[in-house]
Amino acid sequence: MRGLMLRSFSAGYSTQPVIADLNVPLLPRGKITILLGPNGCGKSTLLRSLAGLNNADGEALLDGEDLMSLSFAERAQKVVFLPQSLPQGVHLHVLESIIVVLRHQAAETMRRAERRYWLSLSNWA
Repeated sequence: MRGLMLRSFSAGYSTQPVIADLNVPLLPRGKITILLGPNGCGKSTLLRSLAGLNNADGEALLDGEDLMSLSFAERAQKVVFLPQSLPQGVHLHVLESIIVVLRHQAAETMRRAERRYWLSLSNWA
């Protein structure tokens, strides 16, 4: 199962639920899906909740793995929320925001390669 599926998904804020018991069939990976609705209907709340930025309950399965069971750091490796406007004082274009993420991923890949190299020099590998 490659893609995103929601089961009994609820999200919102401490004093106001916004999404209740939402079920979404599998949205296949690699396909474009549009989230469309009027202002205030919960589009941003849903996306923020998938990224772990809002409280949520239920299941959010990404490639069969429940996002709700992941730590914030683990989830951030799989889901990124880029708001329409950034907080005051942050002046990044969309491309610059993507480059920041890619640099982090490249640095982590290099650290892993270096660890493998040093382990290969020992008898531990």
